[in-house]
Amino acid sequence: MNDAPANSASWIQIAVLEEFQGQRQIMRVVGGLEVLLLRVGGDIIAVNNHCTHLGKSLQGGRIMGTQLTCPFHGACFDLKSGAALSGPAVAPLHLFPARIDGENILVDLSKRPGKSTIGFGGDGPV
Repeated sequence: MNDAPANSASWIQIAVLEEFQGQRQIMRVVGGLEVLLLRVGGDIIAVNNHCTHLGKSLQGGRIMGTQLTCPFHGACFDLKSGAALSGPAVAPLHLFPARIDGENILVDLSKRPGKSTIGFGGDGPV
């Protein structure tokens, strides 16, 4: 979670907590970005919804503790740092700062993922 002011121009509301009832993942498309929101304990984590291995969607991937496993080829990522923990992905997952403000989920999308060289260290499609 981030302590930046919720009214900062770069923070936008993309979901509400109520949407997580009975599920741990919500995907949103915002400004052309696919953002996967994950509920991990009391935290909301926002990631670029593209595995850095082949750019496949991470939605539906298994969450174990603070790790997310790609549902296609099994790459595993640390949800605190974005680091690729096991192959076939080697590049880190792009994380967006996220916070809860009352019932609203706010995400800072000002730092977008870089241009991709998927499979060779990129951040997935832009």
